[in-house]
Amino acid sequence: MRFGVVPSSVRRDVTAWHGTAGQAWLDGLPQTVWRLTRLWSLRIDGPPYGGGSHSYVVPVRREDGSPAVLKVIYRDEENRAEPTALHRYAGDGAVQLYEYDPQTGAMLLERAVPGNRLRSTRFFGHKTPQAAWRRIGIACGLYRRLWRSADVPDGYPELPAATEMLDHWRRDYADPYGEARRGPGANRLDLALDLCERLADPPELGIGNRDTHLDNIVSAERESWLVIDPKPYLAERAFDGGYFLFKQQHHGPHGGADLLHAVAEGLGADAERVRAWALLRAIEHLTDTEDERDRQAAEATVSALELA
Repeated sequence: MRFGVVPSSVRRDVTAWHGTAGQAWLDGLPQTVWRLTRLWSLRIDGPPYGGGSHSYVVPVRREDGSPAVLKVIYRDEENRAEPTALHRYAGDGAVQLYEYDPQTGAMLLERAVPGNRLRSTRFFGHKTPQAAWRRIGIACGLYRRLWRSADVPDGYPELPAATEMLDHWRRDYADPYGEARRGPGANRLDLALDLCERLADPPELGIGNRDTHLDNIVSAERESWLVIDPKPYLAERAFDGGYFLFKQQHHGPHGGADLLHAVAEGLGADAERVRAWALLRAIEHLTDTEDERDRQAAEATVSALELA
């Protein structure tokens, strides 16, 4: 099978966010995939996977006939260290990294079968409260396992630091004439600045993940569930929990103090630092979103996290 059509979501997001550089990456994809299939002796084994925003992902067969996944990413600050994290995870709770191409950032990965996403699977009784709590427990258990020392192997990208995110927020939110002070979340910016100060001196540092949610955990055979698509940062344990808490509070059926403590205990992190990271993510979302309904939901999420 030849190079497949790039999913529309990838074309839309790469060009919308990265302009001519994004278009150049799209234009070069066929040649990139052709080179990698030759380099790693691969045969394309089906159409590209749909969805996503920054990567072309396609099933392949290796030279020995075993299944794998070829993932070609548009590299940015958020995803460039994905190969580093997967190398360090070594398949322990996450898909295995078989090959890495430093020239493009592309990866040859384990194919998780059947690959049902934890959020959408009906294995536990899709809409019951018990099922939702069970999913949260599975996710927290995996993310707790995956937080580990951030030793970067030779030839792999360094991890961006979560403290640099705090520096960015301080600059944006402290500017009295900045865009954030004129936006919908302006009344929350002093709180955000206080949270940045509270988080400035983390108690520990390791490989954290800022993309912790139930769509990035899939069913598999080698383990029941595996994490895919990490966005690694040099961060404390509470960083993972904060991003996961925000996602669940913003989109999930549970919230409040029960959810906060379940996430903090599940990851072995300090609950107040988890809440602080979640609040910062919610405030950032509130200041960035242009959709009125989403803005109202973000405001409700901030309020709920303040009370948790």
